[in-house]
Amino acid sequence: MRLPEYPGPHLVPHRRPLPRPPHQVRELEFAQMRRAFHRTGGLAGGDEFAGRLGERLQQPVSHVARCIRSLQVPSFPWHTQPLLPLFQFDAIELTPSPSASAVVQELAGALVDWDMALWFIRPNHLLDDEAPMDALAADPASVLSAARAERFFACG
Repeated sequence: MRLPEYPGPHLVPHRRPLPRPPHQVRELEFAQMRRAFHRTGGLAGGDEFAGRLGERLQQPVSHVARCIRSLQVPSFPWHTQPLLPLFQFDAIELTPSPSASAVVQELAGALVDWDMALWFIRPNHLLDDEAPMDALAADPASVLSAARAERFFACG
């Protein structure tokens, strides 16, 4: 029995790579978020952030939970705890930035926590390809407009 000849690489149909399993995609996205948020203060676990607030507040854990529930700050789950990007807080007072809170409230109905965190770090064409978290301090109105556009595209 004779095998057919190999037609050469130029005649073999191109195969698409197999999609990554969801857990691999999540790992890659988390690595992107960790790198991006590192530029602006990093990430803190809910308990860690509450510990930082412990010197200022009597019930810091309740305060952090209330901020997350009331959509003042974005957080996203990683393994067993919520992570908070620190770009959204005043570095000294550790209070939520009003401009970040406005953007979070705008996106809340359109994006889940994980996707919202990704939205903040990825270049946005409405912001001249700057990441929203990077543009927030200099031009909060434009970031809020970009968030409204995102909500419109997501929800109609």
